[in-house]
Amino acid sequence: MDKTSGVSQPNPSASGRQGLWWAMLILSLTGLLISMILARLHFQVHTQAGFHSFCGHGSTFNCDDVARSRYSILLGVPTALWGVFAYLLAAAVAHAGLRSWRTALTASCCLLLFTGFAALSASLGAISAFRLHALCILCAATYGINLLLFVLALVQAGSIGFHTVAAAPWCFVRENPGKAMVALILLGAAAVGLVALVPPYWRREASHRSYRLALQGLARGEAPGGGHWIGAQNPILTITEFSDYECPHCRLAHAQLRAIVARFPDQVRLVHRHFPLDQECNRSIERPFHQTACRAAIIAECAGRAGRFWEANDALFEPSNSLDALSAKKIAADLKLDPAGFDRCLKDEGLAAVKNDIEVGIALKLDGTPAFLVDGQVYMGNLPAFVLDRLRPAPDAAK
Repeated sequence: MDKTSGVSQPNPSASGRQGLWWAMLILSLTGLLISMILARLHFQVHTQAGFHSFCGHGSTFNCDDVARSRYSILLGVPTALWGVFAYLLAAAVAHAGLRSWRTALTASCCLLLFTGFAALSASLGAISAFRLHALCILCAATYGINLLLFVLALVQAGSIGFHTVAAAPWCFVRENPGKAMVALILLGAAAVGLVALVPPYWRREASHRSYRLALQGLARGEAPGGGHWIGAQNPILTITEFSDYECPHCRLAHAQLRAIVARFPDQVRLVHRHFPLDQECNRSIERPFHQTACRAAIIAECAGRAGRFWEANDALFEPSNSLDALSAKKIAADLKLDPAGFDRCLKDEGLAAVKNDIEVGIALKLDGTPAFLVDGQVYMGNLPAFVLDRLRPAPDAAK
């Protein structure tokens, strides 16, 4: 109250705190939007063979590579969905602050919450830089948002008083133990519900494993000019896939294509050819990339010399297997191959067969995997649905 005029004057400190609450609310909603985009991107990367997002084409800045890593899952849930959950909570707390609901308590909640955000961002950023060697620009945007939220929460706590803010949660719990317990139970139930309700779509390959039994009775052989085939003896559709055992998109395409052959065993022939993105054997690759892909392709070829190509192919694409740990000796033992003949092949014939496939791929101007050749037309990344249209039963056959 102005003593001379009797007119109420605005409180600059309170006005500033309102501005901070607004800033935190807007940043939380922005983070929520980015997290929703990331969650959708994660789903597409793991369910659509050859999918590339708008930020998934570079070698250093690549959202898709980060989404495919094991660090994109936290406690059985995509990290992006945890982001959606956390930013919703942050927005709710910031809104409570705007409504001046227990200001010190909401400031304390924000400080605790955004300290956790900043710590997690630092950890994920370090993992991207030093373990994945790839940075997701959308993830980096959330890291920046989290840092700003942390700074704003510090400023807000300072404007109220750090001692008051630190004491607020304990005072609330002491005065309202029932409400505090209900709040914790609701938060815990929401987190448990998220873990329970989100299906593990990133393990979708597992749903296709029945193709192994379905394909056991199919014809197989070596295609003229190179490559191994399985499926119809007299196909109406031949799909040639150029693949890399270290490529996660290829793993998904492998399961999808094998499911197609299992569904149309008398109409589709699948031909597998190698195009490892590994400079060890692929002269079109100019820098280290998939550094076990050549070795894996050679192992598959040598298993093929003993008539076990498709069994080795399945093992090398198995999501639970690590190519680094999956040795040639283990493959040979599992498939009961002749050790001496297998070793001789690894040193000579296998590499020659892989290089033959690579030269075919280079001639087709392939620049990645998976790639599909159908009727002389190359399709990169995805096999268009219209290619399969001819597999529909003819009207006469349906009668």
